[in-house]
Amino acid sequence: MRDLVTKLAPAVIELVRYYAAAGIMAVFYLSLYGAGLLLGIPYFIAILGAQAVTIGVAFPVYRRFVFRSSGRLLPDFVRFLSVWVGGAVAGFVATPLLVEVAHVDPFGAHLVAVVAVSILSFLGHRFFSFRRRTAMNDTSTHAPEDAS
Repeated sequence: MRDLVTKLAPAVIELVRYYAAAGIMAVFYLSLYGAGLLLGIPYFIAILGAQAVTIGVAFPVYRRFVFRSSGRLLPDFVRFLSVWVGGAVAGFVATPLLVEVAHVDPFGAHLVAVVAVSILSFLGHRFFSFRRRTAMNDTSTHAPEDAS
């Protein structure tokens, strides 16, 4: 049992760090999005603006605080961006569906989309964006810090 706890502890700590950072990023992002709506910006444009600003803040936070990556900056950023864009596309699809079909207000609809996307985003960032190669160049496992 002790071995299981020892093996799981780093992953659980990483998950807690992710949700702490993701929660802060979500509040930041939704604040930008909500401000856009209050200013009368159409919800789709408000999403685009909030996404663009939040990406610039989230990448260094996730890279250093959550996943503790010390790998190469550009490849990490390209992989991060591909996972982030996947989540953004899901939000772009889910939000209008909830607004136009289910008649949910735009802020509530997008809040639902953000929460749903966060789970898949964690997995994408953990196993793809900030993955680290082991000594044998095996990408199937994740090490919190790069050994190089």
